[in-house]
Order: sequence, then structure tokens, then C-alpha cells
Amino acid sequence: MSNLLKRIVVGVILGGLVGLALYIHPVMLFIISLIWITLATLEFLKILSLKQISINRFFMIALNLSIPIIYYFRGSPLIYIGFLFAVFVYALFKQQQYYLVVPYSLFTIFYLGVLPSYLLFLKIWVRSHGLSWLIVLFPVLFTWVNDTAAYAIGSWLGRHKLASKLSPKKTIEGFVGSIIFSIIFSCLYLRAIFPQLSIFLSVIIGIILSIAAQVGDLVESGFKREVGLKDSSTVLPGHGGFLDRVDSLLFTIPIFYYILLYIIIR
Repeated sequence: MSNLLKRIVVGVILGGLVGLALYIHPVMLFIISLIWITLATLEFLKILSLKQISINRFFMIALNLSIPIIYYFRGSPLIYIGFLFAVFVYALFKQQQYYLVVPYSLFTIFYLGVLPSYLLFLKIWVRSHGLSWLIVLFPVLFTWVNDTAAYAIGSWLGRHKLASKLSPKKTIEGFVGSIIFSIIFSCLYLRAIFPQLSIFLSVIIGIILSIAAQVGDLVESGFKREVGLKDSSTVLPGHGGFLDRVDSLLFTIPIFYYILLYIIIR
């Protein structure tokens, strides 16, 4: 089976699972989120280990999973404060690399605990307000359109490097092209769901989310480039790792969540 065919098959399967999870009861999305957070956390900790930054994977996974679990079962937000305490206590008992363990542990909680949980936050909020599930689907499809446009246009017209030290294949042409297609998609999709939304706001939302997607991709690329990796793992044929599949979404979904709450619906 060719690499392209593998990429298509895996993409269709993953897309189908995510689409189904976004459509039906939040419990399916909750379960998928727990699995994805676990696997992405393992991949990220492996990247850190290549720079001799050692953090216990069971400890980190437990903290990251606690965020969506506490939210889903409506636990007290005060519990989150305990995470900060737990990290410092863990670093003290570890007695090694304290100056690295604390900041990287806190970053990992935010990066792979808080950020991915926003898809679940969005799903539950939309459902509780009786709104269409297509709202939850928007940032996922948007990110796919953005990434596809950046890749296609960059491959076709790309001449000038965007961030050669972080991601050598990304180009300014691809970046601009992704913004243009993202604006078009944003205007068509959002105005179909929210007819009252102005074209101006739709354009601004498209620009903001497109830039966020590119930043999310470059953030992960920076970590991989530092340790000489192309992908976070090879578990998904043609796609790399689980972290590779959500790097842009980690930024677009949380930002869209607050745009929805404070700009679109206010």
C-alpha cells in the first residue's frame, strides 16, 4: 500500500471517528479525548527525553487526564490548583533537574491537558445551549482546510521560507494562501450557521484562526526540530503521530471557543 493511500485511509478513519464523536453524545468525545491526550502526552515526553528532560509519564498522564475528567464530571475547579502543588512536590522528590522539571511539567499540563480539553468544553457548551453540532465541527474542518491550503499552495508556489529553522518546508506563499482559503471558508461556513454575523467579523475570525493554526504547527515543529525528529511518532501511517495530528487544533479550538462565547454569541 502506497504512503498516499495509507494517508488517505487513516485520514478517513480518524475523520469519521471524530465526526461521529462530535455529532453524538459527549461521552464518545470524552473517551476519545482521554485516549488522544494519553498518546500525545507519551509522544511529547519522548521528545523531551531526547533532550535528557525526564518526567514520569504516569504522573504527567494522570495530571493531563484529570483536566477533562474533572470538567466532565463537574468537579470543583479548585482541584486544578492542586496540580501546581503536585508538580512542585514531584520536582522536590525527584531531586534532579528541578529547574527543568517544573517549567516543562507545567507547560505539558497546559499544552496537552488544558488545550485539547477545549474541544470537549466546546461540545458540552454547544449541546447545553441547544445549538447545532456543526458549530463544534467548524474549528476542526477549518484547521483541515487551512493546513491543506498551506501545504498545497506552498508545494505549488512556495519560494520563500517562512521559518526555515523550525519547519524548512513551510513557505510564506503557503502561509498567505492558507489565510485566503481560511477566510473564504470562514465566511461561507459561519454565515451559514450565524446569518447575523457580519462579513467583516467572519474575515477577522478567519485570519485569527489561520494564524493560530500556523503557530500551533510551528510550536510542535520547534520541539521536533530541536531533537532532530520529523514526526512525533510513526504510529499513524502517512500522518506521523497523534501529536502531529492535533498540533494546529490545540490553538484553533480554544481561540474559537472564546470567539464563540464573547464575539459571535453575546
